[in-house]
This record gives sequence, C-alpha cells and structure tokens, in this order.
Amino acid sequence: MLDMEDKPCLVERLGTLYLAEKPAVATYDLTDDLQLMVYQEDITTFGADALVNSSNEDLNHCEGIAAALTQAGGPDVQFEIDSLRKGKGQIPTGEVVVTIGGNLPCKRLLHAVGPVAGKAAGEERVLLERTVRSALNLAELMKFKTIAMPCIGSGVFGIPVTVCSDAIVCAVKEFCNQGGKSLKTISLIDDRGEVVRALQEACDRHFLGQSAAHPTEHKDSLEREFGSDGQNAATAGAPKGLVQVEIVQGTIESQQTDAVVSPMVFNDPLSTRVGNVLSKAIGRHVTQRVAQKSEEGEMGPGDFILEENLTGVPFGAVFFLNLVQWDEEDDGTAVQVLRLGINQILTSCESKGFGSVALPALGAGIALRFPDPLVARVLLEEISKFEQERTTSTPVQVLLVLPDPEAIEVFKSVQEDLKYNRCTENDLERDRHQDSSPTRIVLLGKTGVGKSHLANTILGEELFTLYHSPNSGTHTCQSETRTVSGRSLTLIDTPGFFDTDKSKEELKPEIMSCLTECAPGPHIFLILLRVDRFTKQEQQLITELCDIFSEDALKYAVIVFTHGEQLKEGMKIEEFVRQNEDLSNLVKKCGGRCHVFDNKHWSGDRQDGYRNNQVQLEVFLQTVDRMMVEKNGSYYTNDVLRHVEERIQKQEKQISREMAVYLPPQEIRKQAKTFVSNEFLIQLAGTTTGVLLGAFFGVAALLEVVMKVVKNPTEVMKRVKTLTTMAPAAAAVGGEVAVVAAGVVAGVTTLTAAAAGGVRGSVIGQKACKEAKTPMEAIEKSYEAVMKERSTFRMLPQN
Repeated sequence: MLDMEDKPCLVERLGTLYLAEKPAVATYDLTDDLQLMVYQEDITTFGADALVNSSNEDLNHCEGIAAALTQAGGPDVQFEIDSLRKGKGQIPTGEVVVTIGGNLPCKRLLHAVGPVAGKAAGEERVLLERTVRSALNLAELMKFKTIAMPCIGSGVFGIPVTVCSDAIVCAVKEFCNQGGKSLKTISLIDDRGEVVRALQEACDRHFLGQSAAHPTEHKDSLEREFGSDGQNAATAGAPKGLVQVEIVQGTIESQQTDAVVSPMVFNDPLSTRVGNVLSKAIGRHVTQRVAQKSEEGEMGPGDFILEENLTGVPFGAVFFLNLVQWDEEDDGTAVQVLRLGINQILTSCESKGFGSVALPALGAGIALRFPDPLVARVLLEEISKFEQERTTSTPVQVLLVLPDPEAIEVFKSVQEDLKYNRCTENDLERDRHQDSSPTRIVLLGKTGVGKSHLANTILGEELFTLYHSPNSGTHTCQSETRTVSGRSLTLIDTPGFFDTDKSKEELKPEIMSCLTECAPGPHIFLILLRVDRFTKQEQQLITELCDIFSEDALKYAVIVFTHGEQLKEGMKIEEFVRQNEDLSNLVKKCGGRCHVFDNKHWSGDRQDGYRNNQVQLEVFLQTVDRMMVEKNGSYYTNDVLRHVEERIQKQEKQISREMAVYLPPQEIRKQAKTFVSNEFLIQLAGTTTGVLLGAFFGVAALLEVVMKVVKNPTEVMKRVKTLTTMAPAAAAVGGEVAVVAAGVVAGVTTLTAAAAGGVRGSVIGQKACKEAKTPMEAIEKSYEAVMKERSTFRMLPQN
C-alpha cells in the first residue's frame, strides 16, 4: 500500500480497522476530542458506527440516497423498515428512527426524516437543523463514536444545496458546543463534487479560527472572508457563529459597526448626551425625523426607531431606544423596560443581518440616572440571554463603548462576577449530568435468585460479593458503574425486597438507600426469576409482583431468568414463558422483554449459539439500547423519586458552598445521597416497608401517603385516624399503610392497634426525633420520649 500513488486513509470503525477509499477533503478539530470531516465518497461503502439515511415521512425509500442505502443494507434492513412503517405509521419531519445496518459497514442505520421543499411553509432550514440535531443526539445516546451523514434535504427533496449544507453545519456546530460527547468523528459525505464543495465552504464559514488539518485548502475561503492580509475586509464582526462581547473605551460616534444605539427619554432623541453627540454626527434632520416618527407612532417604553443608510459616519444605522428614568428599584419597571429594549435591539440586529452593534452605558448619566453597576449587570445578562435563546448561528459582535477607565473597571468586574456565577452553576449542572449519564439499572428479586452474580456477568468484573448460602447474601444496597461495550451502566444491587431473612424494619434503610442511589429514577428494572417449575409459591410471587408494581414501572422493566440450565434442551426462554399464563401476562406487561442467563453452567468458553452467557449478554445489551432509543433516554420516575433528587441537588449545593477543601463531584454527590437517605429514613421511620416499596414502584395510593409524610409530617399526624380505617383496603393493593411516626419503630403501636394510643405515641415520637441526625438516634429518642409519657396515655401491648 505504501507504494501506491494515493495512500488509503486508515480510520477506526466498529472497533476494527477499515480502509477508506480516499482521504478526507477537509478536517476540522471542533473540540479536543471531536473532529468534523468532509468526504467525497459513496456512503453505502463508508464505515462508521452509524450511517444516516435521508428519509421521507413514509419511510418509502424508492429513489436517491435512501434507495441506495436500503438496497445495500439488504432484506433485513427492509424488513425492519416495513415493521416500523406498520407499527408507527408516518414519522414526523425532524425525527429519526433506527434499524440494523444489515450488510452496510455500520452498527445502526439512522433514518432521518428531513423536510421537502415547498411543503414546510418556509421552515425548511429550521426543520433540517432539527433533523440533523436529532440524528446526532441519538448517536450520542447510543454511545457511538463515529457517524456519517449525507447532505440531507438536497437531491430528490428539492432544497438548494447551499441551504442544506449551511443548515447541516450549523446543527453540527450547535451539537459540538454542548460538551461531554461520546462521538469522536462526524463525517459529512457525498459523491457529488458540487455538494462536497458546498459542505466544505459551509464548514469554512462556520469554523474559521478552528484548527484545520488542511489549511491550504481553506486559503481561498480565508481570503474571501478576511482579505489577503488576514484582516476582516468588512466592518467589525465577530468570529463566525459567536456572540462576541467587547468592552472598549471610546466614543459611540466613532465606532465602525453596522449599527449604534442611542438612549432617549420621553420620545426625545436629544434628551441624552449620547443623543446630542450623535445628532451632530448624523445631522439634525435625522433626529428631527425620529422625533416626528415617535410622536406619530405613539412610541412606548422599550420601543425603538431605526434609522438606516446613514452617510458620512463610520456606522451604518442608529437605534433610538426609548427608556424611562430609574425608579431606584434594581428590578423595577425602569429596569424591565431597559431589558426589553436591549433584547429587541439584539433581535432586530439578527433579523437585519447586522454583524456588529455598539452600545453605550444605556441608562447611565444625568437623564436616566441608572447606577453604573446596575447598567453593567442588565446589559451583560441580556446579551447572555440573547446568545442562549437565539435560533440561528449568524455572528454578532456587541461592543460596549464606555467613556473612561473607571466605567470599564466596573463593567469588567461585573462581567467576571457573572462569568464566575454562571460557571459555578454550569459545573454543578454538568456534574449532575455526568453523574446521571450512565444507564441506571436496578436488580430486583427474591433471596438466592442470583442478582449479584448477574451484575458481575453484565459488568464483566467481580464487583458484587457472591454468597453461597440459602440465606440472603446481599445485606446492603450496592451500586457500581462501569463501561460495557461502549455503554456506561450503573447497576444497583438490592437486598431481597420480596423475600429476605431480614425483618421489615431492617429492610427499610436499604429501600431508602436504593431510592437515593437510583434518583431521579432508574432507566430499567431487572426483575429476576428462576427457571423452575411453577409451584403455588412461584405463582404467589408473580401475583405480588403485579400488585406492587404500577403499570408505569412495568413499562421500564425487563424479566431476566437465572439458572438457565434448567431449560429443556433446545428450548428457548420465550417458549418456557408461554407455558404459564400468569408468567406470560407479566412478561407482556413488561413489553415482551425477557432474557435468560445461567450463573454456573453458561459462563465458560463453550461455543453455543444460545446457552452461553456472552451470547445472552449481547442480546440483553441490545434490549437496553432499544429501550433507551424508544424512550428517548427517559427514565422511570414518580413524585417520591423526584423529591429525593431535589433534596440531593439541594444538599450538593450546600456541601459545595460549605466545603473547606476541594472534593470531586462524585464525592459530593455520594455525601449528599447519604445525608438524604438518613433524612428520609428519619421522616419515614414509622412507615411500613410495604408502603415504601409501593411508593417506590408507583402505587398511587402509597405514593400519596409517603409524599405527605416527607412534605408535611405534622399534617399526616392529624390524619392518622383516617388512615387507620384505610388499612384493609390498602392491604389489597399490596402494602400495609401504617403512617405513624417514630413511635411505631420503638414498638409502641401498630396500625392494627387502638387508634388513640397510636396517634398520641406517633406525635410524641415525631417531636422527639426531629433533632435526630441518624435513624438509630431517631429511634432511641422516640422510644425514650414515649416511655416518659407512658403514664399520660394507655400503653398498647408490645410485640
């Protein structure tokens, strides 16, 4: 190969080395670990984790790139497309659906539904950007490293190539600005020379200043954009795609920008110093015209009049902005008018195509009397808000023009404060996102079913301790995170929630630990059952499972059978399930998702197409991928889990504020989880295990009970008498409803005992444990308080 005139380019695809037919036309380093590459090649032979197909709403791929990819993928791809069409009907424009890659050199084929020219009410570009973002986000969700896409929307869809290429590159740019990517390479590919040139030119426009692997290929574009000496040949402008803010010392009338802004009061353009200075520069006839327009148009606070096509000045237009005097309130009416005016001017600059605008310290001075720090904060906050909310990537440069060094110092100080606060908030948000980014999987099952062993099999390491005993092995809730075949998975192993040698009271701390570990909610519940003949005991377990899980929770559940060796030779797990009606109904409620493993006999190197844990693991991971795609990465949650996550986030912020030394985000979250778990355990000390489990799995009546305790314990105490009458009905939905406070834990009362003593004991216990720092301390304080008061009310028999 080294002797060949055109050396092939080695690229990593699907964990294997593939040979690209040609090197990239151009390469751009978008971030430290994300590249954008442009190729002139046939996409049907291009290797990547994901290939993007330019599809229509009907998934009817009869011409163009769509037909070529479908045909190259083979009958298996067509079969899945037909199934999608039958199951989903039309796919809305902007959305993406997934099939296997078939014979294509990819893991998955992403069918992106783009707009059709003339059928999108003028919204073709917006819809096209949305389509590309959807494809990139889906690839990121599926943990892919490489993706290749054609020039979606061109060709048979009829959208001009220049519009398509610019929209695609804008969407890529927005995607790469989000940070924290699994994707390492985005390839734009087409076999038409004119399309490739359009894609390259769009990349040049939007990524100037970024590192390019072939700078000589961009020389012409650089000279067109900036002139041969590298300086911008037009008026002052920001780097492409940015809102660039500069604080400069100078006078507003000398700025070489597309527009400047002049404040005024009472619709009078000459009411401020800036207005008088600009009037001399542009001519009195212009300001007189503005005054006349403002009177005729009934101009209100926050409105502006734009004068364009000015001559004899270095700027091209002036925004005359109508403001009101400061009312000495930092967020009063005057400030709101100022915010409105700034936003409207920046939005107008974008719609007019202005690349730059200069603003004075709007509101500062004798006429409007705003303090300089307040003006700085409002201006900088509104510019930042505009940047975050804008829907296009058209570049804008905003100059804040100040008269003296003292004003500049004030503005820069405020800018640094805002930047620090924003970075702190973003860091917390990013840390939370990174902490929750793995797929959270909770393992549930009775004692001895093999949860710990299955967790080790999935993660590929001996992380969960194995116990070879008929008694419960897992005594505490354990969570481990690892990367498995490119997927980040967090497995949460639990004690035997449905059958354990622990008492109900011992189990409650583990339920609380599970709640905090999987907050704000698990992506998947794994319900483990043994492959075994179904006795009355197994039948009863299935009944209990159906009772304790809500329908919503089961939508996120997968049934996993262990001890697969018990399957008859040649039998698959689906056939085993069909033999029992109750079991079959349970699997149906879980979307038909079921798998089988064998912890003892299937873990060797035996080459078996079915009775092999590695084979079953790959199939199971495909189910995980499919669930994440179908649910768009969402997870199961309810009021309890949301409330737990809110408390964890609040505690994280408090720890971050108060810590004397740096702690990694993972350690901060770990400490916050521990605190919240103990806090909830104290609050729910008198709530029975059945209620906690029912609330965790979404039983509506039990959710309400738990939420009332954690949100308003005092109110719950008032309603204990009412709840005692609900006990028989509540038991029918799978749990005991005993919402008395820590007095129950002390053994003072149960829901089946006399109500009066129970309520009194509950109130005393609740007050006593209020200052407790741990669950055990709450129990001890509650017990002592109840014992002291036992002479004032009739004690109930103790267990």
